[in-house]
Amino acid sequence: MKTNISICLLGCLSLALLSACQKKISLERPLLLSMTDSISEDDFNIESTFTNPLKSSGADPWVTQHNGKYYYTYTQGSKLVLYETTAMSELALAKYDEAWVPPAGMPYSKNIWAPELHRLNNKWYMYFAADNGTNANHRMYAVENTSADPMQGTWVLKGKVADSTDQWAIDGTVVEYGGQLYMLWSGGNAGAAPQRIYIAPMSDPWTISGPRVAISSPSYSWEMNGSAINEGPQPIINPGGQLLVVYSGSGYWVDTYCLGLLTLQVNGDPLNPAHWVKTSTPVFSMNAASGAYGPGHNGFFKSPDGTEDWLIYHARSAAGGGGRNARIQKFTWNMDGSPNFGIPVAINSPVTKPSGEPIRYVYKKASWSIAGYSSQELNNNRIATKIIDDNVTTPWIARYSAPATNYPDHWIAVDMQDTLNVDGFIFVQKDGDRKIKDMEVLVANDTTTWESLGTIQLLNLHPNKQYFTLPVRKQARYFKLVPVSGLDAQPQPGLAEVSAFILD
Repeated sequence: MKTNISICLLGCLSLALLSACQKKISLERPLLLSMTDSISEDDFNIESTFTNPLKSSGADPWVTQHNGKYYYTYTQGSKLVLYETTAMSELALAKYDEAWVPPAGMPYSKNIWAPELHRLNNKWYMYFAADNGTNANHRMYAVENTSADPMQGTWVLKGKVADSTDQWAIDGTVVEYGGQLYMLWSGGNAGAAPQRIYIAPMSDPWTISGPRVAISSPSYSWEMNGSAINEGPQPIINPGGQLLVVYSGSGYWVDTYCLGLLTLQVNGDPLNPAHWVKTSTPVFSMNAASGAYGPGHNGFFKSPDGTEDWLIYHARSAAGGGGRNARIQKFTWNMDGSPNFGIPVAINSPVTKPSGEPIRYVYKKASWSIAGYSSQELNNNRIATKIIDDNVTTPWIARYSAPATNYPDHWIAVDMQDTLNVDGFIFVQKDGDRKIKDMEVLVANDTTTWESLGTIQLLNLHPNKQYFTLPVRKQARYFKLVPVSGLDAQPQPGLAEVSAFILD
């Protein structure tokens, strides 16, 4: 018996050691990505968070997911625009497309509000409200794109999407529930209060096929600040399969604009107003400490790995007006099936990225040095080393000369002091003028034989970061940056910061 106990204990000890070893390997995986044993986790800053707002403009934000990509749109006013990204926390870097511009002089040529992108019957549809310059003439419209990629192909107007009353309508959206397609929107009397939430059945993505039914009217004081308004209906199916509609209450211009909730009773009929229950209090409200004034007009999306639910909404960063910006935050579900949005996350505070987004291990630069440069501006301390000093307010700027040298006659090279694995680079544009537009990136293991990794187009994002992810991991000690063109007429390029990273 003692022998069996000893064997058992020895086996348990072996398993424990194996488990500890596996955990150590997992924790130290970045060490294995470096070329030498001198690199440790202490040589990295882990970049796993983001901050709100995602974009400085973003009224009425909307997100659609398809095949691993997110498509974002918002109220631009004069046209329909789309942004494509694989990581919502990096929306500022998204690919842009001007999807559809209306012809002049039409009933839908102006005041294009609250667009939404939907995938229905293997085609793309964008719904939007528009008028001819007079708000009382706002109606819903739809355009169709048969391309598999909404950033490609041609958008074709399908026409007005209206019920038989053909009354004022904005903020249209669609939902498939119980095998039936429905449209929901906010309607009123030529845009006058009260604005109500309506629902109607559809026979196809651009045709309402039955009478509209009002399922919510402003009835609580928190729905009547500024004006008696219910708008921005956003359907969502909870984990129990129940249909909910989150909507915005009050005038969007007031600080107390907020989100309310409608719940369809179990096995209820969406076209029966008696089957809908409204919460008596908002489910998401202004929070001055968070810099969230007038939070509302939301949408929903899943994290890349599908394990988390996320809310996108707009808010203003200061009281009393100003532009609306786009923000996101994770939410959970209460036991009764209602969403728990919490309070608005404070602006400029770190938020953990959606699960499944890339986690970057950014090399620390304390030991890095400048291996060479074409020139540097000595005035105002704008020397080459400023590009690696971890301070976005101190850029490297190529020296003025007589006559002034122009692109692409400048370059700067960095010595990382060791041969490292690199999955990409991070750039921060300088403030003001002399921003770089196109920049070639090269790597080497000495300072004579350079391999070009291609050219990146830098955006005007100071002080936000921009990422240049390589298709294949590279091993190098040096990298070289060659500004090819600029965003303005200034001939001397400048750059605030550069870093290198490996991916988790």
